[in-house]
Amino acid sequence: MPRDRRKGGPEPISNAERAARLRRIREAARRLGFSGRLEYRHLFSGTGGAQFGLSTDVNSDLISVYAEAFVRDADAADFSLEAILAHEIGHQVVCRNARLQALLGGRNAPVTEEILASLVGSVLVGHDNERQALVLKALDEAFRCGIPLAEATQLVVELRGLVEEIL
Repeated sequence: MPRDRRKGGPEPISNAERAARLRRIREAARRLGFSGRLEYRHLFSGTGGAQFGLSTDVNSDLISVYAEAFVRDADAADFSLEAILAHEIGHQVVCRNARLQALLGGRNAPVTEEILASLVGSVLVGHDNERQALVLKALDEAFRCGIPLAEATQLVVELRGLVEEIL
């Protein structure tokens, strides 16, 4: 059982387990279309499981995956590793696609990179439950931005259609 975040870091793992986790991350990220570097860090980051880092070129972009991604993946009611990676890859796609960038309207606009990253991720994943989880994540983000639920739902549906067209 993983340690509670408030009590320190994750339980230690063997070098073989660390290598297996990195291999799984690499396989999933490549399957989802990621270009760039990947790393596994055996610590709790508080980021939800992974972070995307934009670099000067696509092959130098970085996704760091943390121990909580594997804790979340083990919980059937939480995000899978693939959904976590798809969201981070969504950030790469949004940052590097001019048509998606055009959907971002600035600081106070209803469309944020977080929303688009989740919607891009929902297009990339292959399983319905992961797709639905990422669409709901986008909806939650829109709602947190202060958009009333009915309007947020309409926005997410319309944006997902645009993302599908663009990709």
